[in-house]
Amino acid sequence: MRALVAVEKGSFLEEALDVGSLQPKDRGLAWFIANGVLRHRRSIDSSLRPLLRAPLGGLDAEVRATLRAGTFERLYGRAAAHAVVHEAVETARAVGAGRASGLVNAVLRRVALPADLERGERLEHPDWLIERWTKRYGAEATDDWCSSNNLPPPLTLAGPRLVEIRGELEGLGYGVSPAHAANTELPDALTVKGHRGPIEALPGFAEGAFWVQDPAAIAVADLLDVEPGSTVLDACAAPGGKTFRLASRGADVLAVDRSEGRLSLVSASLERLKLGATTRLHDWTQGSLQGAPRFDFVLVDAPCSALGTLRRRPEIRWRRHPEDLEGAAQRQRAILEATLPHLREGGTLVYAVCSPEPEEAEAHVATLAERAPELELVRRWSSSPPAHGEDAHQALIWRRRGS
Repeated sequence: MRALVAVEKGSFLEEALDVGSLQPKDRGLAWFIANGVLRHRRSIDSSLRPLLRAPLGGLDAEVRATLRAGTFERLYGRAAAHAVVHEAVETARAVGAGRASGLVNAVLRRVALPADLERGERLEHPDWLIERWTKRYGAEATDDWCSSNNLPPPLTLAGPRLVEIRGELEGLGYGVSPAHAANTELPDALTVKGHRGPIEALPGFAEGAFWVQDPAAIAVADLLDVEPGSTVLDACAAPGGKTFRLASRGADVLAVDRSEGRLSLVSASLERLKLGATTRLHDWTQGSLQGAPRFDFVLVDAPCSALGTLRRRPEIRWRRHPEDLEGAAQRQRAILEATLPHLREGGTLVYAVCSPEPEEAEAHVATLAERAPELELVRRWSSSPPAHGEDAHQALIWRRRGS
């Protein structure tokens, strides 16, 4: 409940839900409930409204979170109804909302899923996003995409040493298969089904045999097509997956990020993976790197709305609004302009976002054509709508003409 309240106040669930002290079974249950509430919030709220005299938004955050979690378990969980009601009442008391325990008890005993849910309530996404995707991809593809966003994301491991541990993973009962993105099989990447528990407990983790990365992000790194000795500027590197992928292919990578904390995690992972790359703290909105070193490849995996990651980060669907897209695009343009001086003649610029929205990618094509006519757009790439459970990324690839 405390984590769900923190998410309402702006935190991300992966940061707010501290399960380190819990037993594995309880850890899994905590993630199941918290993610379930965020994925199914529209239908949950529709089920609660007829039973409340006051608007749901007018309740204290702790009461609202308790009602939502109890309703999720009643509608989508496996626990007995009386157990769910009892635990919700006890939880309300534990988080300081004991005065509402009678309300929680009465509502959760009666809550039921309405028979006449609207499309947005069935798909568990905001109407504006459903409308945008339907216009672009059609109703059937949008319905399938939204439905898949309400399922746990697949676990994908990347690394050139995965062949060493595949047999061990299968021996533990996991389903292991090649990872795919945009209908393409990815080398040195495996999707693992049936995994539960901490990633650190998987065979090969401590030995640096793999890192965790979404298939679409792996595919974006592969767009650079590096060779051993290629120089690469990974301009927005954290959490580091693309840097790891490029370094594992023999590229000489400079990993840059504006967050010292996130960059330190990249460095720690590089050490575990026994990969070499240089890290550097820098904020691209303040301009280019001093001395303007030039690289064969520049990768700008830009901060964005993250609307392509809703399966992995369900809270984002309730935070974003159409007007947010232009704000993200302005920042992306500033980062692009600051990184351009670092691309050598004949070099390749890959710009990517974990969002399917045209304002965050295609809209930059005309801007760069005007401000950097030396760049030639050579390819567009997209994993939207996802076909294999991967995130929805898109990328634009430019080449800088030689003199």
